[in-house]
Amino acid sequence: MQKKLYRTLSAVLDTIDDSEGQEQTLLDVLHALVEGPDIADFGVTSGRLFRERKRDYVLIESLGEDGPELAGQTISKDYQIVKDIERHRLWIISPDSPGFDPELESQFSPTDSAAINFGHEPRYILSLGIDHRGEEDDVMVLLGTIRAAVGLKLREEALAGQMRRARTIQHSLLPRRLPKLEGFDLAAASVPADEVGGDVYDLQMVEDGVMGVLMADASGHGLPAALQARDVIIGMRMGQAEHQKISTTVTRLNRVIHRSSLASRFISLFYAELEATGNMAYVNGGHCPPLLLTPTDDVFELKTCGPVLGPLPDAEYRRGYLTLRPGEVLVIFTDGVTERLGPAATDDDPDEFGRDGLVDTVRRHADRPAAEIARVIMEEVRAHGDGAPLDDDVSVMVIKRVVSGDYPPADDLTRLAPESRR
Repeated sequence: MQKKLYRTLSAVLDTIDDSEGQEQTLLDVLHALVEGPDIADFGVTSGRLFRERKRDYVLIESLGEDGPELAGQTISKDYQIVKDIERHRLWIISPDSPGFDPELESQFSPTDSAAINFGHEPRYILSLGIDHRGEEDDVMVLLGTIRAAVGLKLREEALAGQMRRARTIQHSLLPRRLPKLEGFDLAAASVPADEVGGDVYDLQMVEDGVMGVLMADASGHGLPAALQARDVIIGMRMGQAEHQKISTTVTRLNRVIHRSSLASRFISLFYAELEATGNMAYVNGGHCPPLLLTPTDDVFELKTCGPVLGPLPDAEYRRGYLTLRPGEVLVIFTDGVTERLGPAATDDDPDEFGRDGLVDTVRRHADRPAAEIARVIMEEVRAHGDGAPLDDDVSVMVIKRVVSGDYPPADDLTRLAPESRR
């Protein structure tokens, strides 16, 4: 019976929408236990859900027998039955229970025979009337199975809620509209492999005629990576506000990340400050070297100027310098782009999209607006994997220095998901 009930409950719980919070989930569970046809064989005939308050529990939903007429009734926390339910989490209620009050119990239901305590701040009591002819141990098995299945659902809901909040925070940090820098065409796109990703980018005006450019990639993906990426965005914006040297800002941020609770993780980062003249100073902390493509088909890499952030508290970061000239395209990306595997990938032949695939894509579309270049890169990365789910977050930023009078307004794709060369 226990396995059958667990499988049945799991199937029923999978149909419940957990996006509206713990209480709504428990209300849905109550209806499923009392009214669901798949549960009828297990003898649940009625049920009530109580919500904790400061000194008592209030009945918020009642099914079966007197039904909704009971809603609003309260039961004190000083009642011995309630104390036992809170202490043991599972409790069978009968006239033989210590402290049983026949008059108090009769206002709810004469058939209430079991209760389960759920949740935290507030707690809830799920009280069930069970038509069960077996031994008390059988009823406890039934309650334990219900509590295990519902408890797992609530834990999944809590994790999903954290992910939703993290996604909201992460989206709030992405620029809603890309800034405009005269003489440049800008675009960016990011698609997480999970519900929340570890890639992040930022484009902000630092001062008149100077734009801050950031791309970072936290190790792994999911919630921890997203929180690490959030810290990077905040840290870099604080450095911008204080007009610190970019190498100083990255050095300080590295120390903060090293001391954080996620110090076992690491994050790569590319940060630059681009002037309207085309001059750019940058720091590359262990990030994929951005690619600069010229109209003459030359390709230059903006190599690392220091290690990834996090593992080494005393790491030093030096600046690199670059002049972006008309007709040149700078592509900043995360390793989810170049490490995208093809469908026939093996250990001996990973068949990655690779640097060459990225360069080829940009060259074929270099005369198009930055937004179209970014969009085609994302499309071809997905196509390289034959449409398979992403194994890693994928992000790309395109900065194109255009000929005077020949550049479109900055596009917005934020919702798609050596020191010097000269």
